[in-house]
Amino acid sequence: MEEQNQNLIKASSGLLSALSKGGISISLMPKDILVLETIIAGTSFRKLKEIEPQLMPQTKLEVIREANNEYDQFAIAIHFEKNKVGYIPKDSNEVIARLLDAGKAFYATITNKEWEGNWLKIGINVFLKD
Repeated sequence: MEEQNQNLIKASSGLLSALSKGGISISLMPKDILVLETIIAGTSFRKLKEIEPQLMPQTKLEVIREANNEYDQFAIAIHFEKNKVGYIPKDSNEVIARLLDAGKAFYATITNKEWEGNWLKIGINVFLKD
């Protein structure tokens, strides 16, 4: 019997009371949800040579809605610091744009990058902040 009790976690009565009254919220699920794996579109139109060394895997990028974009009504720009890097591709942006318009928050992280001529091909994961 003692051997079985060694695997148990003891909780204080105060902790149990707070949990039962809803005073403490414990989440075992990650708060951020991966919603898209893609590459950034339009990087060949940006001047990225200066900031490229800072664009390393796991670098966090801003996801900014451009509702007044003349070429795409669902345009979503990707920014690193104050630099526009490019866009979420047009064929993948409508749902995220609608969620941004509804007040949801997103961010992206770089997964990989490589130069192909004047095109900096940047892979990203886009996450919904929950």
